[in-house]
Order: sequence, then C-alpha cells, then structure tokens
Amino acid sequence: MADNRRAPYTGRSRKLILSIDVGTTFTATSYCLLQPGNVPKFEEILRWPKQATADAKVPSVLYYDESGVARAFGAETEDEDTILEAEEKEWVKTEWWKLRMRPGHLPIIRDLELPPLPPNVSVDQVFTDHLGYIKEQVKAYITTTYGSGGNIWDVLSPTMYVILTTPNGWEGAQQNRMRQAAIAAGLVDQDGGRRVKFVTEAEAAVLYAADSGSVGDWLVDDGHLILCDCGGGTVDITGYKINSVRPTLKLEEASASRCYLAGAVFVTLAAKAFFENRLRGTEWDNEDRMQRIVYHFDRNAKKKFAEGDTVAYVQVDGHRTLPDLGITRGRLKITGAEMESFFKDSLEKITEGLEIAFENGGRLADKVILVGGLASSPYMYSKLVAWGNQFGISVSRPDGPTVKAVANGALAWHLDSSVGSRIAKCHYGLSIGAPFDQADPQHCEDGRRRVQGLDGRWYIYDVWACIVKKNERLEAAKEFRRPFHSLRQADVTNKDYSLTVYAYRRVTAPTFLKFPRRENLLPGFDSICTVKGDLTRCFESADLETALSGIQYKRVTFDVCLNLGETEITARLRWMEDDVEVYGPATVAYD
Repeated sequence: MADNRRAPYTGRSRKLILSIDVGTTFTATSYCLLQPGNVPKFEEILRWPKQATADAKVPSVLYYDESGVARAFGAETEDEDTILEAEEKEWVKTEWWKLRMRPGHLPIIRDLELPPLPPNVSVDQVFTDHLGYIKEQVKAYITTTYGSGGNIWDVLSPTMYVILTTPNGWEGAQQNRMRQAAIAAGLVDQDGGRRVKFVTEAEAAVLYAADSGSVGDWLVDDGHLILCDCGGGTVDITGYKINSVRPTLKLEEASASRCYLAGAVFVTLAAKAFFENRLRGTEWDNEDRMQRIVYHFDRNAKKKFAEGDTVAYVQVDGHRTLPDLGITRGRLKITGAEMESFFKDSLEKITEGLEIAFENGGRLADKVILVGGLASSPYMYSKLVAWGNQFGISVSRPDGPTVKAVANGALAWHLDSSVGSRIAKCHYGLSIGAPFDQADPQHCEDGRRRVQGLDGRWYIYDVWACIVKKNERLEAAKEFRRPFHSLRQADVTNKDYSLTVYAYRRVTAPTFLKFPRRENLLPGFDSICTVKGDLTRCFESADLETALSGIQYKRVTFDVCLNLGETEITARLRWMEDDVEVYGPATVAYD
C-alpha cells in the first residue's frame, strides 16, 4: 500500500520496519523497506506454512507437546495432517491465550472460562514462541521475495524497528511483557528493546482507514469521528478530531479510548456453552467433538448469520438424524433467537462503549468507522447501523480486507506521527507523605500512618497526589510535573530514589489510597509502574540542615516529570542547580 499523501523517504540509508498485530484469534504481519528517495510501500506477509490459499492472516494458535515444546504454529494448526499428528502424539492446543495478558481491571463478560494453557507453559512463553515463529516466516518471506533478500535481512534486521499492537486497555505492564517476549524471540537483541514500539489497535486501524481511501469523504478539517475496532478478543473504541488532512493527516483524541473484553471469541464462548448444554449426555459430550462443532460454528454459522434469519445450522459429526436434539443429517438446528443470544452481550458492550465515546466527546462526532472481524458479521453490522440510525450517526466499514488494517496502520503510525494528543483514560498520580494537619478530620482518623520526619515535623502517608486528571488532554511532547522533597541524612550512601505511579479509574479520587490500618489499595486504584532515578547530583547540591536531635540532613527537592501523551510512559527527574534546570534520567519499571 503506497500512499501519494506520504512523502518520499528522506533518510540516507535503508531501514526495515516490521509491524505485528497479534490478535486473539488471528495474527497479521506487515513490513516496510524504507529506501532513500522512494515513497514508503507497505507489504503484507502473504505466505505461511501449510496455508491452503495465500492470506494475510494466520490463526494465533499453537500446539505443544508434553515437554512444553511448541510443535505447530499458525496455519499448520488447521492442516489435517498436523491435527492427526497432534492427536496421535497428544499435543495440546492453545488458543485465545492473548486474553490471559489482560489487566486486572478488564473483567471477562459472563465470567466465561478461557481455554486452558498447556501444562507448565506460561502465556509469556506462548507469546515468545509465537513471535519467534513470526520472525522466521518474515525472514523466509523477505529472503525469497527479493533478489538480494538474504542480504537485505542480514544487513537490516539487526537494527529494524518492531511495532507491536495492543488493545486500548493494555498498559505499561502488558507492553513490558510483550517487549520481553520480542527480545526472547530474537526480533531484537537485549540492547534493542527500545526499538520495540507499541501502538493501540484502534489508532492503527483509523490510520489504515485513512490510508485506504475508503473513508476519504469523511476526512475533513475539524471533523470528528469514532473508530470502533471489533476484534477477536477486545473491542476498542476511540473518538478522534481531524486537525488537518493535507499535506499530512493530523489527528487528536477527542474522547478517552476504551477497551471491552467483548470481541468475537465471546460470541463463540456463548455458543459453546449452548452446545454443551444441548448435547450433554450424548455422544458429542466430549472435548474433541465439541471443539469440532465450535470450529464449524466459527467458520460458517457465525459468519453468515444475518438479522431476520430464522434458523442456522452447525455441522456435527456423522449423518444421523435425531429429532429430539434438533439434529438432521448431522446438522444441528439453531433458531434465530438462539443465534441472537450469542451476540447479545458483545452487542450491548459495543453500543454502551459507543454511547460513552459520544458523551465524553460532547457528541461532536457523527460518524463511526467499524473494523475488525466481528464487524464483518452481517448480524452485528446491521445492528450497529440500526443503532446509528437511532441517533443520526453514520456507521461504515472500510472496503477491502480489514484483517490487515491494524498491521498496515501500525506502520503508518510509526512513519507519520499522525496523532498529536490523547485523552487520559484515568487519573494518574503518586502516593506521598503530606504535612500532618490536626484540623483535618481525615488526617486524624484512627489507624492513619503518621511519621516524624528528620526536620521534626509530622507527616501523614498514603496521601493521593494527582499529576494528571482523567479526561485531561495529553499532548505528545508535554511533560507533567509534580514537586517532591525527600529528607535524607547527610551521611546516606544510597542516593537513588524510587516511587510508584498509580492510576485511579473512577470519577473522583479520594484523599488517601488506602483504608486506615490496611495495606491494600482502595477499589479503583492500580499500581502502574515504578520510576527510579539517581539523585546524587541533586543531593550534593542541597543545603545541609541540622535537626533538633542534632542529626544533620538534607532536604532533596526535585520534580518528577512524566510524559503520558505517547503510547508508553516515560519519566525523568528535574532539579535546580544555581538557578539552572538539571535533568536526570529515570527508568520506568514494571512488576
């Protein structure tokens, strides 16, 4: 996909950019070989082992043997010979594993259970094995597609950038696990972790929609639209304001991005629960046969069902007719109402999310762009169009295969920097020690943690200090600062400083992060990351003070500076030396 809106690459040397969209059910991969003077062109990986016909996507599915070694990947897992070998050798199939990385604040709808992981195999290992497989297939594709492909890969892959997509709800902890998996898979070396970048699937999808030309008439200066990515596991919804279309597309978030665990697999899980109940106690009441029934549902009935259909059929083994079970010649009959019930929870979550996006954006948007596999369902699409008609909102799907939307859009995100600002999804802040206030009833609550500082004053701890408020605009280059001071004895040897950044996801944050006498956080609070920095220079420049006890100490005063406007949190520490601003690097770490 070459776009004449995109200028020729001005770099002096060739570069390789790889994007990988690991979805809950399918994975797509694209790359861009940047060559000086040429307009960047996006290429999809279209050849995968055991694939019957060329396709840009492969299943996010693996088989593991009893030793925990991955034996089959992607399209191989749908190959009949591989399936037979897996059954003979008792390999374990793993799918939908991506959802096991979800943050704790994203609950599973209906409390449906995900397929189990193989024994003694972690989700991080599955992610690593899957990325390792992707890497080998990209290498094979490039080396066989270009006349000098082997040289291209050998020269450029050691410095390539890898763009990984994430649902809107994934945060720094999930990004860190994905980065470690990319390193372990050999996509980048241990020192190349910063060349792994992250973009949300919704942001990549809206950039793909713009590049595709299919929503060109919707892209007008000062226009507003909402992108709804209905994927396999997650549904991501974000509102955008269009700041400019030419010469380059420039967007900003108009409403905070939202993420729901309500994608296509939850329609499948609801259907599976129905099949298990209908066929309980029959010859189909075992895991192998049930998996095949669900597979046929996924590939046929689920994809074809449309509003108004009164019946659908799912293939079961054999050609028997059992009227009591609704089976005719090996096909299980499902009524239209039963089919609709499978979509019900996901549809409710999607329309709820769309309405919240419009409310938070002040109902400025009048257009919804749908992408993702679930959006291609005739039933789901018609229901969302009908929902839009109620509110006078246009709902559209870009033409062409949307499976590559996110992978290609991730490349566009990396090259164009189109999104200039985002909206804070929650409150961000820190836990501090504040001067004790005898007149404040909350400070005087029994069980609050009070400590006397080296300066003789009393401080109360676990106080919430907000840095960024929920729904605040986050400019890409803007830093948010919070002044701090730390009292350290003059003879202290460790000058490092660390603090935890917290998120509060509800509307109005309380005064304290914890209940009295309790160590656990109040509901709504989550630990996001730990910022660590070296304050040696700041400590050395601070004045020496003497406490009433005679102990000498220093009041180390500095700012914690956070950048939250990019897709990853970055931090640094700032202080003054002789009226000059000095910055010290800080690392952001995750549990």
